[in-house]
Amino acid sequence: MRYVPVVLLSLCLAMGCGSEGDDPTQDSGTLEDAGTGQDSGTTLPDSGTTTPDSGTTTPDSGTTTPDSGTTTPDAGTTTPDAGTTTPDAGTTTPDAGTTTPDAGTIPTSCGIPFLGDPNGTPDFTITALGPNWMTSPAVPLTQGSIVSLIEPPQGGRVSFIGVRDVINMDPCGVFLLGSLKDPISNKRMVDSRTINLERSPDGKGSSADEDYFTFSNVPLCPNNWSSMNLFDQEYELTVILQDKRGKGLQKILTIRPACNVPGEERECLCICKQGYRLGEPCP
Repeated sequence: MRYVPVVLLSLCLAMGCGSEGDDPTQDSGTLEDAGTGQDSGTTLPDSGTTTPDSGTTTPDSGTTTPDSGTTTPDAGTTTPDAGTTTPDAGTTTPDAGTTTPDAGTIPTSCGIPFLGDPNGTPDFTITALGPNWMTSPAVPLTQGSIVSLIEPPQGGRVSFIGVRDVINMDPCGVFLLGSLKDPISNKRMVDSRTINLERSPDGKGSSADEDYFTFSNVPLCPNNWSSMNLFDQEYELTVILQDKRGKGLQKILTIRPACNVPGEERECLCICKQGYRLGEPCP
């Protein structure tokens, strides 16, 4: 128990007890320093001067409004410029529209509407009637195509050469020529005629499948003109098409004539062979 005072004394010294311990109480009481609110009071005037500064910002932003106001007239002038584009684009429609009426309303001598554009480039596809020529439509020809040797009403053998997909031409009174050339002797067999072309729903013209008079009837057999057989050999086929307005086109293909009409093969092979003599009997 005798050690207790010593401990208490030590605690007292550490905490500032005694007469000297009253001084800290007075120091914390010097609230007058914290009470010098006059310094903090001077803050109000300073913050008050901030209001005018921010007030001067309003006039500055106010001057921006007139500037942006001048932009509106500039943008307004753009509208008339864009407006002039509409009439220009509008003139395109009439130009494109004039092509269709011209092609559809050009008068022709036979009453068949003009085929395509009168200012366009003429074109056509070569065709030929096949072995079932009386019941089947003509077929388009390409390089190396087989072309039937057919017996027409007048006898002998011919190839019926026509056209289809005719465009940008007058269909009335068209000149059609078909020619087959022997590539060795250069001799030719030719048939030409004047025809009216049929007009199909797509506005293009063609020879009439049911009318062989609208095809060039190129006479080939009896073969007393070629240095080769007329069958299973390559010949040069030339087709010329020209309308009454002077627009025309020539096309050339290499084709192979054939004796392929059912029931007529034997006679065809006889009269179409190289060196056949007119009147020579066929087996």
